[in-house]
Amino acid sequence: MPAAQQLECFSPQRAGPTEEGLLLYGDNLDAISWLLANGYAGSVRLIYMDPPYNSNRAYASRIRLRGKGQPTLGETAVYEDIWQTGAYLQFLADRLLLLRQLLHPDGTLWLHCDHRMQAHLLLLLSEIFGPDSLLNTVYWRSQTMRGAKVHARFFPNSAQAIHIFRASNRGKPFWNAPKREIILTEKAAAAQYMRDERGFFRTSDPGSYSFESLKALFDDGRLYAPYGGSVIIDEDHRNVSASNGGNIGVKYYLTRQGRNRYVLTRPVDNLWDDIAGLGTVPGEDENYPTQKTERLLRRILESASEPGDLILDPFVGSGTTLTVAQQMGRKWIGCDSAWRAVRTTACRLSRSRTSRNPRPSASEVSASTREPRADNRSLDVGGYSILRLSTEDFVPAGPPWQERQTNADADIHIERAADRLTIRIEGFRSPQLFRLASGAQMSLPRDWRRQVRAILLDSDFDGETLRPSQIDAPAGKSDLVAGAYSSPLSQSPPVPEGEPADRSVAILIVDVAGDEHLFVHPLPSRQSTTQEDL
Repeated sequence: MPAAQQLECFSPQRAGPTEEGLLLYGDNLDAISWLLANGYAGSVRLIYMDPPYNSNRAYASRIRLRGKGQPTLGETAVYEDIWQTGAYLQFLADRLLLLRQLLHPDGTLWLHCDHRMQAHLLLLLSEIFGPDSLLNTVYWRSQTMRGAKVHARFFPNSAQAIHIFRASNRGKPFWNAPKREIILTEKAAAAQYMRDERGFFRTSDPGSYSFESLKALFDDGRLYAPYGGSVIIDEDHRNVSASNGGNIGVKYYLTRQGRNRYVLTRPVDNLWDDIAGLGTVPGEDENYPTQKTERLLRRILESASEPGDLILDPFVGSGTTLTVAQQMGRKWIGCDSAWRAVRTTACRLSRSRTSRNPRPSASEVSASTREPRADNRSLDVGGYSILRLSTEDFVPAGPPWQERQTNADADIHIERAADRLTIRIEGFRSPQLFRLASGAQMSLPRDWRRQVRAILLDSDFDGETLRPSQIDAPAGKSDLVAGAYSSPLSQSPPVPEGEPADRSVAILIVDVAGDEHLFVHPLPSRQSTTQEDL
C-alpha cells in the first residue's frame, strides 16, 4: 500500500466544525489504491475526471508579474501530453477499473475528453462499466470559432465531450435536472414574443390537459385564442375552444427582472453551448493550461450530487472541481502528480468566496445566458490536508520548500505583543526571477509584491508539516499580496511561561515562476521584535 506523509494542513478558524478535504500528491493510481485501502470504497457520489487528451503537445504557462499591464518574463513547462495510443488507453483503463470501486452504488463518473480520443474512451468505459451504464454524452462548446479555426477544413473542432456512466446498470443516481436562464432586453423580447397586459409570453399546445385544468388556466388568464378571438368555455360539453377558429394555446410568461429585462427559463439538453470557456471568463484564470470554468463544474455538481456528498477529481489540475465542490457544500478529494497543480489548487481553496447571483449590466448582449445560483450567502472556507503518496516504484518530489533551499532573500519583521504576532515583509529578491527578467531585457518592478503569487504563514512550524494560519493568494492577475499580517499566536501545543527555544515562525513565499521559498524565524519572546535580512 502507498505510504502517506502529511506535507501541509490548513484549518481556518470557523464558527462551527469543518471537515478537511484531501489533496493527494503523487501518481493517482497510488492515490486511488490508498483510498480503497483506507475505507473509501463505495463512498464517492461523483467522479469528475479531466485526464490528458493525447493531444501530442507539451503545455506551458506564462510567467507573468502581478498587477495591471505587467509584462511576462517567459514560460515554464507544466506537463506533457504525448502518448502512444495503446499506452494512453492502458493508463486510463488501470485507473478506471479502480475508480469504479470507489463509486457509490448510485454514483456517476463523468469523463471529460476531446475529439481525439472520445470514441476510444466511450468504448473503454462501456467495457469497464457495461454498455447499459452509459447515461449520456454531453457536448460542451468550449471555444468560439476564430483565428485559424475559421479556415479549418471539414469543420473546426470547437466542442469537447463528457461521457457520463453510472456505477452499474442497477444504479439509480441522484438527478437534479438543470435549468438555464436566457436574459432578454425589452426590445429583444418584443421581437420574439407576444405581449398582453401581464407581459411577454409564448404559447404551447395544451396537449392532454383535462377540461378542469384548462378551465383553471382560463381563470388564471393563461389561455390564448388566435386571430383576435376569445376563449369559449362550454360547461355542457366540457369543451374549450377559440371563437374565431384555430387552436387555443397555453401562455407561458417571461419573468420580469428589473425595468427592461426579462428571464426565459429553459431545460438543458446534452448540447451545452451556454457556458463560456475560460477565454471569456478571465477573472477565473489561474494561469494553468486546459483549465475549466467554474460554471461548467457547477452544472455537473448540481445535476448529479447533493450537499454533503463526496466528490473526487483524480486529475485535479487547477482545482476548479474542488473549488466549486467547496462552494456548494460537498466533501471533496483531489489527486495530482504535479506539485504546481497541488499548490494552485490549495491557493484557490484557501480563498473566502461568495456565491452570488450575477446580473447582466445594461451593456451586455440581449441574449446572454447564465445558470441560476441557489442563494446569495457568503460561504465559509473549509480546510485541506496535503498528503504525499509514495511507493517503492514512485516517490514524488516533495514541495520545493522541503526538498531544496533557494538563494532568495527577504526582509521580514516579526513582532509579538501578548499572544498576537505581526509579520511585515518589506522586500523579496529571487536570483531566478532576476535572471528571467534579464533574459527578457527588462527590470523587475520596485514593488516586490508584483513578483509574488502567494504567501503562507505558520506561527508554530515544526520543521516537517506546514500548518499555515493565514494564506494570502489573491485571485486573478492584478491584485497583490498584502505583505503585512496579524494573527493570534497558536496555543497548541500549550506554551509555558518560559517560551521553548525551538518554536519557529515559517513564512512561505511562492513567486510568479512557481518557485517556493521558506523562511524560518525563531518565535520572538513577549514584547520583542525579530528583524532579519535573510
